[in-house]
Amino acid sequence: MVHDAERGDGEAPRKPWLLEFRSSNGFILATVCVAIFTDAFLYGVVVPVLPFSLRERSGVPEEDVQWWTSFIFAVFGAAILVGSPICGWIADHSKNRSVMYFAGLFILAAATLLFGFAKAGWVLVVSRLLQGLSAAIVYTVGLALLVDTVGRDSIGQWMGTALSSSSFGLITSPLLGGIVYAKAGYMAVFGMAMGLIVVDILMRMFMIEKKTAAKYLPKDALVTENGFYGTFTDEEARNDHPSQDDHGNSNGKATGQKKLHDDSSDPLGDRGDNPQRKRTRLPPVITLLASPRLLAAIYGIFVNVSILAAFDGVLGLFVKVKFHWDSLAAGLIFLCIAIPALTGPLVGKLSDKFGPRWITVAGCVLTAPPLILLRLVDHDSVDQKVLLCGLLFLCGCTLILIVSPLAADLSAVVEEKEKEDPGIFGPGGAYAQGFALFNCSMAAATLFGPVVAGTLSEHYGWGTMAIAMGVFAFSGAIPS
Repeated sequence: MVHDAERGDGEAPRKPWLLEFRSSNGFILATVCVAIFTDAFLYGVVVPVLPFSLRERSGVPEEDVQWWTSFIFAVFGAAILVGSPICGWIADHSKNRSVMYFAGLFILAAATLLFGFAKAGWVLVVSRLLQGLSAAIVYTVGLALLVDTVGRDSIGQWMGTALSSSSFGLITSPLLGGIVYAKAGYMAVFGMAMGLIVVDILMRMFMIEKKTAAKYLPKDALVTENGFYGTFTDEEARNDHPSQDDHGNSNGKATGQKKLHDDSSDPLGDRGDNPQRKRTRLPPVITLLASPRLLAAIYGIFVNVSILAAFDGVLGLFVKVKFHWDSLAAGLIFLCIAIPALTGPLVGKLSDKFGPRWITVAGCVLTAPPLILLRLVDHDSVDQKVLLCGLLFLCGCTLILIVSPLAADLSAVVEEKEKEDPGIFGPGGAYAQGFALFNCSMAAATLFGPVVAGTLSEHYGWGTMAIAMGVFAFSGAIPS
């Protein structure tokens, strides 16, 4: 942990080891990506394992395996849905996001330990509940930290990179989980998960936030690098640099004037110095939800994640029953969707250049046909297996066009609201609460996707489920 810049004994603060590297854009992005990848990986690593371990370890009857699988994934989504708004509010009112980031990490470690030693079905449910709470923290705080770090101009590309790590973790984890489970058993899957958590712990301990680094580095160097800090306000920077001569006089006057004119019409007074004005404002989440642009982004994200989560809930069981595949083959099939996820940074860069709207519309429209054509996979043959792999690959190529541009657009909505009415969200801003809505959308999707797809597949068949998913994907283009 980094020591505070101000010490009671008057000593100058000691500069942390490798401060520039540990607080650099690249390392913070890498840390956020690893955290998001770890969370997504631990979510998906049990996808090919559950249908087998529920039967072999937990003694669940074969006819109840689909219900337990869907329920366990739904609990994960419900935990994110409840936890995200709370985490967003706390993060926006906290001076140091790292504390909450570490809390999410320890919750994730506890969830993984429960998963490793669980035999009863209810213990697996508790494990997924804790993992959902961890995901609420990782996505809400991590993405807000990313906006704090890189600023607005290139956020699409950086957001694309971060969310690609989520998509890649979500899709490659069933692949690796199936291989490891088939070759080495259940505890080997648990060991792989714990190894990834250790890497995550080390990177989060090594990272230093920009806000903390500002106590040791000249402010001008930081602003030159990024030009924008999201919730890192100028007032906070002044507080961290009281001794700088080139800023001291002018900032001191500005601060003094603001205190003398708390009741004036100066809009900057709304940043927390005017309690009367603050009490009349709506909560930031309500203000954000009043934006049609933000609602369109949330729905698009909901559609994208619902489809991915639906595959997690039904694809492994489908290939097991239809093609008689084991957990290894059931995991390998997810590679078809995973490979296109590597193009996320490119999609984010295109979004920065051309805007997110038409890229997202194209992604939703183009995802519908291959989903509907999945209904053609209805018997066991080599041609059918090739067709399934090809259609899944096309789905992966089109789904990656949706989530990264929309996540970047969500941060733009928060920034524009702040520009229209400075101080509307208070001194801490609302980036974490904005991404809490993003997280809630993802959570609702992980709750909706597996349950609805599993129900349709079980009661009406694979073909009906495929048509419903295709129509649902197309609906994502309408609000955009």
